[in-house]
Amino acid sequence: MIHEPASQRDPALADENRQPMSERTQKIAQRLTRIRQQKAISQREFCAKLEVSQPMMSHYERGERRIPSDLLADMAEILGVTTDELIGLRAPKKNTPEMDAETKKLWKKFQKMSQLPEHDQRAVIRLINSLSRAKVSA
Repeated sequence: MIHEPASQRDPALADENRQPMSERTQKIAQRLTRIRQQKAISQREFCAKLEVSQPMMSHYERGERRIPSDLLADMAEILGVTTDELIGLRAPKKNTPEMDAETKKLWKKFQKMSQLPEHDQRAVIRLINSLSRAKVSA
């Protein structure tokens, strides 16, 4: 019995592995990366939430691999956008401004606050409110 390479048995596999991805796939990859970065989610965090390896996510974000539809839906949910927005069929609901490095750091810390017990969250919010009122008064 002669074993053919997988690419000869399944032409679609050959195309997937050898040919460059379409322009549409490239645009989806760029949009995915941009939205993830705008949301200040690191690639490592994103991979952990999706249970996808970082090398595979790099392939998706560089447009080297097509994103499976079920994973695309999970990505959209995590990023807080619709799949139509993610793949470019609809314009984003609102244009999220780019964050500078310091804002991203603060946003990540604020996101981690949701993991604190509720009473600690309230204490942090009281502290922030107190500091912001003091800043306005000054």
